[in-house]
Amino acid sequence: MSVRKALGLSAISQLVNFVLGFASVVIVSRLLTPAEIGVFSVAVSVLGFAHVFREFGVGQYLVQAKVVGREQLRAAFSLTLFFSWSIAAVLYLGRIPLAAFYNHEGIAEVLALLSLNFVLLPFGTPLLSLLQRELKFGTLAVVSICNSVASTTTTIVAALAGESYLSMAWGAIAGHITNIVLLNFIRRGEIFMFPTFKGLREIVKFGSVSSLVSFLSEIGASAPDLILGRTLGFSAVAYYSRAAGLRKMVLGQLATLVNKVYFPSFAKNVRSGQNPAELYSRAMNYLLAITVPTMGLLALLAEPLIIFLFGPQWERAAPLATLLCVFSIISAPYSMANLSLVASGNINRVLHVQLAIQGLRVAILATSIWFSLEIVVPLLGLVAIAEAVFYQNALHKAFQLTFMTLMSKTRTCFVLLPFALIGPAVAMYFLYRPDADALHLLITLAASGTLALGGWLLGVWTMRHPLQTEVLTVLKRLRLGKSHG
Repeated sequence: MSVRKALGLSAISQLVNFVLGFASVVIVSRLLTPAEIGVFSVAVSVLGFAHVFREFGVGQYLVQAKVVGREQLRAAFSLTLFFSWSIAAVLYLGRIPLAAFYNHEGIAEVLALLSLNFVLLPFGTPLLSLLQRELKFGTLAVVSICNSVASTTTTIVAALAGESYLSMAWGAIAGHITNIVLLNFIRRGEIFMFPTFKGLREIVKFGSVSSLVSFLSEIGASAPDLILGRTLGFSAVAYYSRAAGLRKMVLGQLATLVNKVYFPSFAKNVRSGQNPAELYSRAMNYLLAITVPTMGLLALLAEPLIIFLFGPQWERAAPLATLLCVFSIISAPYSMANLSLVASGNINRVLHVQLAIQGLRVAILATSIWFSLEIVVPLLGLVAIAEAVFYQNALHKAFQLTFMTLMSKTRTCFVLLPFALIGPAVAMYFLYRPDADALHLLITLAASGTLALGGWLLGVWTMRHPLQTEVLTVLKRLRLGKSHG
């Protein structure tokens, strides 16, 4: 399957999932209070660490391994089953002490319900990685969309029924049950296999390092909720979560889309003898042309977006969201460094980088003992700078990719930023008012988005960026589709 077709199928899935997830966030944000959402966020942060060990690198192993047969799949299932069920027991038994630590019984309720997920996860999870390895992105898209439909519907219904912070937990369980049912029809006889010790050594060797890397990444992802929830309270967690969520709704969806295709493709190309430095630079030239202008636009429109989507009670999150989007631009050239290094057998370099940047992140967040949220978040810009420096060093050592070479290959992507932002900046100056009603905010956002798209296209053509060819290809196919219709 070609990369373009794989991305197309994955894009359809991601678009549907984004719309459903977006609708869920908007509706639930209006049904639940910031404190209720904060309780679930803290509980999920605890689960994030558990998910690292439940996975134990099995997914990445199945995708990058040279050979995967029945024996390897059975070994992967066995390892996933052992860790998942062990974690389910630990979480259920430890829910009361964790609730006491945060002084909220809701933490225990959420953890008790979500521990059921760890009982269900082994049944089908290895198969999802196997389907990715086989590049069956059409099948993966169907499974993913059905999961999102079940999860979103259940979450909203539960919130309307008064389930409060448990609503999202019920949605997660519904999504996993949907996966099991679908995969049982798609790959009959492979949902459950008798556990085995044969073939475990190779997976454990890879998984031990991979899990440590994932654990460190999870520390970075969960540290804001875990630390701020203790030092500044659940409301501060919710405001930070909404600020970071604005970026994740777009950048996270794009990363998920690209990662599904990029990781197996990069590993395959490196094994075939292609230059990893050239592969990385080429991929980033395409990706940065989209992510850099998008993050700039989100930074500019953060306040009207947050007020329009979540309501005026979330206005405090707007300046925080602007800062986090700007920080994303700083680290954007290295957004695929992690996967690239793992796919090329340099997972130990990733481990060293994660140790450095996550240690810095935790140290900065710990200053919330003394400082407010509005002081702590700007300090996180140091983490973005450190991430860029350390990953650049790792890419140089692993691929001989210098900073100047990478910038020379991707410089036009940053030139697209002013092209995309001049129009929206003018629209914001003349149209935006903080006290405007929903219709006026919608008009402001629509005008800004249209001007940003027009400016971006003008920049792509003016700078003769390679995306010009991709845009023309899409337009050509649309014209053909209309002519056939």
